Amino acid sequence: MNLLRFALVLAVATSLAADPLGDVRAALGKLTASQPIRATYELQRSVANEGKFDNDTFTGKAVVELEGEGGDFRVVLPRPLLDQVSREQEAWTQDVNRSTPTVSALSEISPVAAADAIDFAPTLLRMMHGAKLVSDTASTFQGKPARALVLRLADRLDKENAGRVKISENRLTLWLGADLIPVGAEHLLNSKFSFLIFKGEGKRKNSWYFTQIADRLVRVRHESTESGSGMGQKSNESVVATVKVH
Repeated sequence: MNLLRFALVLAVATSLAADPLGDVRAALGKLTASQPIRATYELQRSVANEGKFDNDTFTGKAVVELEGEGGDFRVVLPRPLLDQVSREQEAWTQDVNRSTPTVSALSEISPVAAADAIDFAPTLLRMMHGAKLVSDTASTFQGKPARALVLRLADRLDKENAGRVKISENRLTLWLGADLIPVGAEHLLNSKFSFLIFKGEGKRKNSWYFTQIADRLVRVRHESTESGSGMGQKSNESVVATVKVH
């Protein structure tokens, strides 16, 4: 009986001491992104708006080069891309109803988003701050064994939106390899807002696919879908971004 009681106490103590989130944070913290990297970053953005305020549908693509070395990071815009941007802006000047799909796609490639593509570990660490573990199970990712952590992320709303926006789902799923480095992730965010007589809702889904290259967590593919409705307006947007390391 004493041995059984000791075994039960030991099992409980071990489970309490386990810290999956801490282990993943430690693994990600070792990825310092100091090694040089060169990559082609391609982003395609599709937008469909319908309603009282805006009716616009387009698909645009932009391709840039990324360079990272040490603490430096550069986004290189190829001449053909700049020429296409110039043509779209000139056409819009002549007719404000003309869409500018390349300009729209390029606007999604901010320095921050582009830097994330070749160094995603800090972004995941920030997302995990204040998160709570929902489940930790054996799973698969793209047909290979993986460990799946499901997290409820902390809701971060400023004072202005705290009373207007209600978040019903804010879930991050991490698929981990044997070394606890994520090989994929999915973030679901569903919310509703109300202000005076106006009400609406929004849904967003982000899926990321990773590979580790030297000391970098590279986001080789990013798929994003977002939809919203309210005040007589509906919107749907999707983004697919890929990274090809040279």
